[in-house]
Amino acid sequence: MRFLKLSRALLTAMVLLTATPLLHAQTLIDPRQRNNDRNDPIRVSMDQAVNMAERRYRAKAVRAEAVRNGDRVVYEIRLLSEGKVWTVRVDAQSGQMY
Repeated sequence: MRFLKLSRALLTAMVLLTATPLLHAQTLIDPRQRNNDRNDPIRVSMDQAVNMAERRYRAKAVRAEAVRNGDRVVYEIRLLSEGKVWTVRVDAQSGQMY
């Protein structure tokens, strides 16, 4: 039991230490990835998407980046809570989270 608590604490510390430079999601936006098509505007900013994901899952975002999924921009947000890390995707046009 003690080993499990220690390993969970070490894993959490490792994730936080390696992710610290990535906490500033805004710096990860590549302007070349922005969607400039007038028919498919970006309605949700990366900051808004990160805030939505953090509130919904009660977790801390440790990484966020904008990626293209076909002709759409999707924000991939890595979340951390209670030693667990997972990825949430947010559509930049609709704000749909999946």
